[in-house]
Amino acid sequence: MQADSLLRKDIPAKNSVSATRYRARLWGSYGALVQREGKAHEYVQVLLEKVIPMARQIGDSTLMGNNYQNVAMALMNLEEYDKANTYYQNALDLLKGRAGAEEQRLTLFVNAARNALFSKQYSYARSLLDSADNTVKSIPTSSYLPIYHNVAGSYWETQRNFDLANFHFEKALAGAKEQHNNDMAASILFSQFEAFQTRNQPAKAMAKLREVLPYVQQQASLKNKQMVYYNLAHTASQLGKHEEAAKWYKEHKLIVDTLLTDKGEALTLELEKKYQTAEKENELLRVKAANQQQQLAIQRTRLFAGIFLLTTVLLAMLSYMWYTALKNRKRLAAQKERLLQEEIKNSKQQEKLKLFNAMLQGQERERSRIARDLHDGLGGMLAGVKLKLSAVANREAKAQPQTASSMDLYTIINQMDHSVNELRRIARNMMPESLLYMGLEASLQDLCNAMAQPQTQIDFQAANLRTDYDQSFLIAVYRIVQELLTNAVKHSDASQIWVQCSEGDGHFYISVEDNGKGFDPHGEETKREGIGLSNIRNRVEILNGHLEVDTAIGKGASFHIQFKLAE
Repeated sequence: MQADSLLRKDIPAKNSVSATRYRARLWGSYGALVQREGKAHEYVQVLLEKVIPMARQIGDSTLMGNNYQNVAMALMNLEEYDKANTYYQNALDLLKGRAGAEEQRLTLFVNAARNALFSKQYSYARSLLDSADNTVKSIPTSSYLPIYHNVAGSYWETQRNFDLANFHFEKALAGAKEQHNNDMAASILFSQFEAFQTRNQPAKAMAKLREVLPYVQQQASLKNKQMVYYNLAHTASQLGKHEEAAKWYKEHKLIVDTLLTDKGEALTLELEKKYQTAEKENELLRVKAANQQQQLAIQRTRLFAGIFLLTTVLLAMLSYMWYTALKNRKRLAAQKERLLQEEIKNSKQQEKLKLFNAMLQGQERERSRIARDLHDGLGGMLAGVKLKLSAVANREAKAQPQTASSMDLYTIINQMDHSVNELRRIARNMMPESLLYMGLEASLQDLCNAMAQPQTQIDFQAANLRTDYDQSFLIAVYRIVQELLTNAVKHSDASQIWVQCSEGDGHFYISVEDNGKGFDPHGEETKREGIGLSNIRNRVEILNGHLEVDTAIGKGASFHIQFKLAE
C-alpha cells in the first residue's frame, strides 16, 4: 500500500505507463497474499477491480491475458466452472496470433481444458487439447509439457480409452522426472492409480500407489500421506490382502489423531476381523467335513435303534410341542405387553423431540428474521447515517481543515464503522450468510476464524464435505459446532482448539477437542449448569445422531458426534 501510494503521486507523465504497470504488479502481489489467507473471492475482486483495469488503461494485452487466466484459475478452484470458462476465453482472445506468446497460449489451452473436464464438457476439452497439441509442436521443450500430458491423460480416461490415457500419463511422468519435480510426479502417478481403479485393475493400481509412496513420505503434508495410506489399504483389501490392508490402515491411523483416527482404527479392526474370520471359516469347514464323516457313521449305527424308538419319540414330541405352545403363548403375551410399553415410551420421546424440533425451527426462523432486520434495516440506517456524516465531515474539512469539530466528526464516523461491523457480526452470528450462500465448510471456517482469540487458537479441518446438504441439517451442524466452540472458549481456558468435520461411508462426523482444563461430566456442577450439553444432546437426538464425550479434569475435553446420512 505504501508503494502504491508513492507511485500514484509525483510521477512525470512520461513515466506514467511504467508506474501503472508497477502498480498492477503490486496489486497482483497483494491479491496473492489475500488468496493465501483463504480469501479466494477477494483475490478475484482485486484482479477484476484493480489489476485488469490498470492493464487495460496502459494497453498491455499480455498483462491483461495473464490476469484473466489468474481469475479463471481462482474461479476454477472455487468450482465456478462456467465463469472460469468465460475468463479463459477472454485470455485466449487477447493472446490469439500474438508472436512470442506460444508458452502462454499452451498454459491457457491446458488449464481451460482442465476446467472443461471439471464441467464435463468433453468435446470442448478435446478441441482445447488439440490446440495445445498444435502449440506444443512450436515449443517442444516447454516446461509445461508434463502438465499438458497429465490433462490429456485425464481426458482419455473419461473417454474410457485407457491405453491412450496411460500413454499420456507416462509422457507426463517422464517429463516431471526430467524436471526433478517430485510434486508433479506424485500427482501424475496418483492420476494413473485412479485410472487403473476406474478400469477395475486393482493390482496395477496398487503398483502405482507403491510408486507414489516414496514421494509422499518425503513430504511434510500429512493430508497427502493420509490419502495415499487410505488408498493403499482400500486397494489391498480389494486384492484380498487383509493383513497388508490392516498394516496400511494402521499407518493411516497414526496420521489422523481425532475422529478420523477412530474411523481408521475401526476399519483396521474390521479388516483384521475379516482376516481372522476367513481363517476361522476355513477351520470350521475342515471340522465340519470331519464331523460329517463321523455323523454318517453314527447315523448308520443308530438307524435300527431309531426305528424302534420312533413311536416313543413322536409321543414325546407331541407332548413337548403342546407344552411349548402353551409357554410360547404366555411369553408372547408378556412380549406384547413390553412392546406396548416401549411404544408408549417411544411415542412420548418422539413427541418430546418433535416439540423440541419445532422450538428449534422457530428459534432459527426468528434468528433469521432478526438477522435480516438488523442487517437490512438497522444496518442500512447506520450506513446511511455514516454516509451523511462523511459528507458533512468532508464539507467541514474543505471549509475549515483540521478543526476540532471536523476531527470529532471523523471520530464519530470511525465509531459508526465499528458499530456497523459489530451489527454485521451479530447478524452473521444469528444467521451466517456464508452458511446459506457458500456452504458448510466455508461457514465453519468463518466461524472458527471469528471465534479465535490471541490466547486461543482454533484449527479447522474438513474432508469430503458436499455442497448439497439439507438446510435444516446445515443449521443444526452449524449450531452444534458453534455451541461447542462457545463452551470451549468460555470455560476451558484452552490455548488450542481443534475442529474437524468429514463425511464417509454414509456418515457425517464432527469432532471438537481442546487442551484446556477439562471437567467432570458426572459432577454436580456440570449437571447443574449443563455447559450447553443438554442443548447439544437434544440437537443430536433430533438428527438421530450419537454423541460421545471424553473428558477429565486437567486433561482437556473431546466431543465426537456421528450422524447417519439419508441415502
